Amino acid sequence: MKRLTLILSFFIISIFLTGCAGYEELNNLSIVTAVAFDKTDDNYELSFLIANSPKAQTSAKEGEAKTTVYEGKGKTIAEASKAIEQIVPKKTYLGHINVVIISEDIAKDGFLKIADWLLRNPQTRKKFYLLQAKDEKAKNILKITSPLESFPSQSIATLIESNAETKSIATSITYSNFISQILEKGYDPVLPTITIKGDVKKGSNEKNLETTEPETHLALGPLAIYKKDKLEGFSTEKESWAINVLKNEAKEVNYNVKYQNEDISIETNYLKSKIKIIDTQNVEITISGKGDIYNINNKIDIQNYKVINKIEKAWSNSLKKDLSKVIKKIQNKYKSDIFGFGNLIYKNKPKTWQKLEKDWNNKYFPNLNVKIKTNLKIEATGSLVQTIKEGK
Repeated sequence: MKRLTLILSFFIISIFLTGCAGYEELNNLSIVTAVAFDKTDDNYELSFLIANSPKAQTSAKEGEAKTTVYEGKGKTIAEASKAIEQIVPKKTYLGHINVVIISEDIAKDGFLKIADWLLRNPQTRKKFYLLQAKDEKAKNILKITSPLESFPSQSIATLIESNAETKSIATSITYSNFISQILEKGYDPVLPTITIKGDVKKGSNEKNLETTEPETHLALGPLAIYKKDKLEGFSTEKESWAINVLKNEAKEVNYNVKYQNEDISIETNYLKSKIKIIDTQNVEITISGKGDIYNINNKIDIQNYKVINKIEKAWSNSLKKDLSKVIKKIQNKYKSDIFGFGNLIYKNKPKTWQKLEKDWNNKYFPNLNVKIKTNLKIEATGSLVQTIKEGK
């Protein structure tokens, strides 16, 4: 009985001693919702988007803005962070970051040089979205207001989520995903890009929210191609969706097929890529998919199964050509194994990988013979036998 009493007493005392450990009043914190990394000469530029600041730099409407951007410079990221803390009136809290933007200069210099600061900060959850700034300073992207979201950071997060679902050009990548790809053997990462359409000053002003058609807005662009942690270049939009198809990241694909010199649009929510390593010189990729015809600009009898078979064949040949072209470009221009061919060799034939690893990107990967196979089916052709044009 005495022992039980002691245990209960210890438990109650522990609650009172530890229950408020690390507790901070919300009013005493500056909540950081997004971070931007830039570099000028030998100095790092760190920018925090603060959600609860009383004054604003990003969107000024008589001092009543919901966000502000604070900037700090230093020889290291830690030094730049300290510079921000000296000017922010409240203690900064990084536990609610949902977006991190990195500039091209940072990316070319090597992401791992800044990754350590994010990794070691105990407040960050490591599940925030990571994006590559293109043709613009990363800090400027944090300043663009949107009429659809209260905070620019939430606008960016919503943009990446919706585009990843519907357009298959961008893909949502978190900090943890990106780091794991960098550290994987035989695997080089990609990042979605983001840029500014319009004037930065106009886009950071509250008046940008007051028009039915904002003068300035953010836009996602093609994928950034990395070799390990360094930026190598950018794909085009068409190449980006092809890369996402090959990487099983395409959730919805709209594809135009030429048939009898006319465009036929095929929509699919199902495209699956399966990679098979034949040997160290040959790779086979099978693309399986089911699509629906939803736009025809010609008098085509889509109720005739022979016609459908011909359209399927045209779809197959066109897709093979597009995918093969992208693979060749990545092999020859960037030498970045973003498809993870080397990673499959490493996992299935580790002893063979030990012989190839050192020269994989520059010697073996560029010379791989990659064969594309397809298994594509058209399921729905619409309810009308005739197009509107035919019915006139």
